[in-house]
Amino acid sequence: MTHGEEPLRFEVLGLLRVVRAGQEVDLGAAKQRAVLAVLLLARNTPVSRGHIIEAVWGDNVPSSAVNLVQTYVAGLRRALEPTRARRAPAELLTSVGDGYLMRVEPGALDLDVFERQVLLANRMRAAGDLAGAAVELDDALALFRAEPLGGVSGLFADVERGRLVERRLAVLEERAELGLAIGQGPELVSQLSSVVVEHPLRERGHGLLMRALVQAGRQAEALAAYREARAVLIEELGVEPGPELRRVHQAVLAGDSPEPERAPVRVPQHVSTPEPAPVTVPAQLPRAPVALIGRDAELGYLDALLRDHDGPVMLVTGPAGVGKTALALHWAHRVREEFPDGQLYVDVHGYDPNREPLEIGEVLNRFLRALGVPAGDTPVSVDERSALLRTLLADRRMLVMLDNVRSSADLLPLLPGAPSCVVVTSRRRLVGLVAQVEAKLVELDMLDPDAAVDVLGRIAGRSDIEADALRELAELCDGLPLALRIAAARLAVSPRLRVAELVEELQDEQGRLAALGLEDGEGTVRAALDASRRALPAEPSRLLAIVGLHPGADLTPHVVAAMGDVPLLEAQRALDALTAANLLSVSEPGRHFAHDIVRVYTKTLAGELSEPERRAATGRMLDYYLHCADLADGLLPINRGSVLVAPEHRPVHVPAISGAADATAWFDAERANLIAAAELASGSGWHVHAWQLPYTLSRYLWLRTERETSLRLTEAALQAAIALNDDDARFVMQFNLGVALLQFERFEEALQAQQGALEVARRKEDVHQQARALTTVAGTLHDLGRHAEAEAHYREAMEISRIAGSKWAEANAHHHLGLLYLSTQRFDDAMPWLRVALRMYHEVGEQCGEAACHVDISTALLETGDTDGALSAARTALAVACDAVSPYHQALAHDRLAAVFEQLGAAGAAAHWQRALALFTELGAPEADGVRARLARTRAVTVG
Repeated sequence: MTHGEEPLRFEVLGLLRVVRAGQEVDLGAAKQRAVLAVLLLARNTPVSRGHIIEAVWGDNVPSSAVNLVQTYVAGLRRALEPTRARRAPAELLTSVGDGYLMRVEPGALDLDVFERQVLLANRMRAAGDLAGAAVELDDALALFRAEPLGGVSGLFADVERGRLVERRLAVLEERAELGLAIGQGPELVSQLSSVVVEHPLRERGHGLLMRALVQAGRQAEALAAYREARAVLIEELGVEPGPELRRVHQAVLAGDSPEPERAPVRVPQHVSTPEPAPVTVPAQLPRAPVALIGRDAELGYLDALLRDHDGPVMLVTGPAGVGKTALALHWAHRVREEFPDGQLYVDVHGYDPNREPLEIGEVLNRFLRALGVPAGDTPVSVDERSALLRTLLADRRMLVMLDNVRSSADLLPLLPGAPSCVVVTSRRRLVGLVAQVEAKLVELDMLDPDAAVDVLGRIAGRSDIEADALRELAELCDGLPLALRIAAARLAVSPRLRVAELVEELQDEQGRLAALGLEDGEGTVRAALDASRRALPAEPSRLLAIVGLHPGADLTPHVVAAMGDVPLLEAQRALDALTAANLLSVSEPGRHFAHDIVRVYTKTLAGELSEPERRAATGRMLDYYLHCADLADGLLPINRGSVLVAPEHRPVHVPAISGAADATAWFDAERANLIAAAELASGSGWHVHAWQLPYTLSRYLWLRTERETSLRLTEAALQAAIALNDDDARFVMQFNLGVALLQFERFEEALQAQQGALEVARRKEDVHQQARALTTVAGTLHDLGRHAEAEAHYREAMEISRIAGSKWAEANAHHHLGLLYLSTQRFDDAMPWLRVALRMYHEVGEQCGEAACHVDISTALLETGDTDGALSAARTALAVACDAVSPYHQALAHDRLAAVFEQLGAAGAAAHWQRALALFTELGAPEADGVRARLARTRAVTVG
């Protein structure tokens, strides 16, 4: 904002407006307003010109789009900063790389105010102040003046408008929950009646209305509301009300209160404006090197960048071992007083050969937690998490360090605006980061000979070493700081080791890596680590050796408790002691890891344990992961078989996993450890774990479409089942192998695996397994075009399922027979089978099957000309898939919705295909190619 001008207020929760001193700013033509909307929703973050063009024009981009964007930006600059001199640089809307950045002050955008008030309400609710939380939500909801982004047209605006409307509705329901908790039911009846009229398929709204009517003493009307809700759900969706709505209904019938049990409400002693929650000031910088030699010029350059730029992004780059992190941390600690609001740090692990790089969503989660956002308040999507992070940092001066970054593609959502400063370290020159946010490059090279000799001399600390010998050693280390420090450390702890001897060792190129890397585990690093271990109490010292048996990337107190056979509190104390001794580090709260050299050290210690000790600890570790994975697997929204998982050592302490969301989050956090455990079991003769761990992982990997991992684990698991000569295990893994192969369209191999599973089931005379196998065999025959054989197998599967009383298998057979008829254009024949399957899926609580069945019913209805029915079924599919927390089934529903909109000639097809494409692409699902083609076809038609 130009000096002297009144502050601006931006509004998107209604008609798009900008207000200055009570007067609305003229924003110009419609397309210019659309450009402003794009920039406001990405406030304080650079937006590329290409993104603006796609958002404003969608599929119909004019040849002059670049010039038009420049014209619109110039017009917005004149409107927003009318007193700015013609040649003076813009302050609010600035050029950044090949795009633009819209600076928005904290509290200047109504959407940011809304989210802050919702966050405050959540905190007040958690603290027990329900009345105060309700007031905050009332104020937040009042910010929605009309339909969001009013006056802005186009695909981008439609998608964002839908997201904001859904966000408002969710908060409205939360406000109703609070009102009911404090006895405001009578006042809520009118509002909730309107909600159920506008959104008749949202069961939560019906339940809230019934509870409000009961509080108003209108039990008869509450029962009538249930009957109306049930009629709508049956008519529109063909399903009965869900368990929560049925619970409310039963309570009303019984004359009981339908309100859930709640913790006692805290009544404030004095009615006043609630105090703001204390601001969390994170201080996450790891310890910096004691001395930094030979980097004075780089430190001076970093100081100048901070002095001359407001909120700079600095990129420290160079080869491995050159000291990027050391320089960045040394400088960050030196200037930390410049950032009173704290420091955020994360090691992205972009170059760690033993673990996957951190996902952008996980990094955002960590930062939000560090800033005091409760886990339950963290948004689902990466975009929303990024927006919340920008909101929280908008009025803070913080230092953010992103260590070991591989590419710039995922960095933008992590970057706050000025006045915060960002330091990135990477082995690569991240050209995209330089282009998009004008990152300042700080390139590190090898130390010059004098500095290299200085490093050796200072760390070695010996007066008996001649300068010429040190220079020769420095040359052999090639001036690489990591190599210099290791060589110097060997000299420092071995006074009798002559430099000439070390030089001779390094002159052998084949032995140089071992000498510099200390790979034998018997060098000075081992001695230093042994000294640290000897200073530990007995239990942490013992557990340090035991955790060396752990095959994964990080440790939790729960798995350490299981491996060490100790109480959870004792395991936590041991991890704290190891962390305090710098033998372990904390990657995030509750998760510990060892740096590479310490990792090698712990493995060496583990190898020194007795064979019985190693086997017992490994068995307890595998049992822990198997037991927890079985618990989480049972909560996923997808049917599974009846395998009995009964570890020999059932862990005493397990994490709290109480629903599908918790289960998915646990699998996400432990994914790498679980895969590593399964591979360890497979390679070490733990045959039961080698097939049961992949079994418990199979549904999670299917939902995440991790097909290559699933196939690899399943193939190894089948070999373990064969080694056990266990028909139950062999059936399960033959069956799962067929599923995994089908995902790669290896139909003949899949059929062979499935027929093998069917053969095992028939030999065992197990009708449940026969029913499942027959359905999968039929499906593959269908894929191979052998329709008559497929139909016969489906019908046999139904018959055997009825005999076995296996409702899920019967539903699956009905569903797939319906799909067979769909694929052969027998749409009227398909519908009865699909509807029966839908009812059965609902009865057994198979949400993923239910969502897929709704999609297929939508397909059949669309083909027979019932577009209204097709649209309703597709929307229901999306709702069920969202409840199931299944991105894959959400993508299927979006794809089907797009097809219906396209058939209707209505707006929205491209938006749904874009959402489906984003979900399939994120999952790595092959369906993305088909959606991409459909989206391209739609765009071509639009342009034509």
